[in-house]
Amino acid sequence: MYRKRTKSGFILSSLLAGMIIFTGCSNDAGSGSNASPGASASVSPSAEASGTQSASPSAATPSGPDISKKVELSMYLPSDGAPDAKLIHEELNKMTERDINATVKITFLSNDAYNLMLSSGEKFDLIFAANYMNYADNARRGAFKEITPEMLSTYAPQSAKEDKDKLAGGYVGGKMFAIPTLAASFNYSAYVVRGDLMKKYNVPDIKTIDDFGVYLDAVAKNEKSMIPYNMGKNDAWTLCALYFGNNNLMAPGAPNCTSPIALKKDDPSLQLLYTFDLPETTAFIKKMKQWKDAGYWSKNALSNTVSLNDSFKNGKNAALITSIPGANNIYNEVNKSHPEWDLRIYPAFQGSIDRYSYMAGGMAIGAKSENAERSLMLLDLLRYNEDYNMLTQYGFEGTHYTINDKGDIVFPADSKYPPNAAGTWGWTNETYTKVFDGSFPNYAELLADAKSRYVPNPLVDFTIDAKEISDVTTNLSNLFTQYAGPLYMGFTNDVDAGIQAYKDQLKKAGVERYKEAAQAQIDAYMKSK
Repeated sequence: MYRKRTKSGFILSSLLAGMIIFTGCSNDAGSGSNASPGASASVSPSAEASGTQSASPSAATPSGPDISKKVELSMYLPSDGAPDAKLIHEELNKMTERDINATVKITFLSNDAYNLMLSSGEKFDLIFAANYMNYADNARRGAFKEITPEMLSTYAPQSAKEDKDKLAGGYVGGKMFAIPTLAASFNYSAYVVRGDLMKKYNVPDIKTIDDFGVYLDAVAKNEKSMIPYNMGKNDAWTLCALYFGNNNLMAPGAPNCTSPIALKKDDPSLQLLYTFDLPETTAFIKKMKQWKDAGYWSKNALSNTVSLNDSFKNGKNAALITSIPGANNIYNEVNKSHPEWDLRIYPAFQGSIDRYSYMAGGMAIGAKSENAERSLMLLDLLRYNEDYNMLTQYGFEGTHYTINDKGDIVFPADSKYPPNAAGTWGWTNETYTKVFDGSFPNYAELLADAKSRYVPNPLVDFTIDAKEISDVTTNLSNLFTQYAGPLYMGFTNDVDAGIQAYKDQLKKAGVERYKEAAQAQIDAYMKSK
């Protein structure tokens, strides 16, 4: 689900329990301003969620929630905001005052401010939460109020009736501290390439990683003003994601690739192994060294500050590896300015497909909130009421968007409330999410392919409690940047020696203790299910 996060640092990707730095996820999760319901598992909220509530505060029945006292709720969202956000919030407050006798003050936060507020113990009512933003650790530290089953059924009855698997990500240690979003996306990467160059050099359709290499090779040999895959220093993750996705690997609790420990997705015992002990890893890194030596990316990639996306849009780069929403975002932007490029999108993963946890986005209640009940009532409206959801996600119809004859949503080029710019990912509902007009031609085909190859991951909502191994997690994060990233990018004269050096450093950093702790927690988690 990974929706477009702002440049301030809220970028969608799933981390290894929020502890191994996923350095390049801005090009994957973060490029999804065109996320659509088709990218996720199906959602079937109750039919009684539709339609705006018309009851006034005074109409509350004696047996229902007491909303006689008007309250102002404070909500914090990760975003740089949108020019017309204030207008949307004013309209929202007319609705909330009518329906639950409350108004909401929404404040946008940068990444640093978000972390500071949670660590300071500041009082607030509602805040965006996500597993890649250390949701579980923050919950364990007491940043959020527990949402009991009684609270949920009384004040958020639609959420209470939701499928258990859609709520599971909100539980930490057996207690719920957040309500996950109603949209989950697949860990499905795609190649974005230029069809004009494929046609020019007679490159066949891309079906495998070797086919992708044929395309990069044609560009390297013939387009001297371009770098085929012009990676920036934070883009190594795109290559290791390619490796994980094509070799049936997943990190514990999250389908990412920066972890030095992993699981084979078809291993029912869920036994952890060291990624760099696998012969497949060595073979892949040797291939990446060949690609680097052939000039598929710059010799200065490790210091390059220009991202793959920006380089591609500037015509200096011939390919991307990104998510389906990310590919759609690039297609919408680039196809308008360079239709002659004939952008083509191909699946980058073979084999089974994971999905991300629904807790890749959600909303939590502050531990010191005095308005938890009204906060839950608001969340039920935002999640399930079409008027609330469409207003906050897309703005005013006719001003900020229109719906065309196909049912696709169309945005003006100068929209002052662009999609996913206002931090509303915590209550996205696939039922109301629209496909963007101008999506790439095989968009629906790729979504169908992802669904057809999706295999449930039993650890999708698992998170590692790092309390006893926090020192190790910091070391492992640094070592990926220092050793693993350059290995995946082919920057080593001797691959076998480079891998051994990384493994030696991992051992010194305590990776064995980390693996033992993770395995014990996985085993306990599976027994508790």
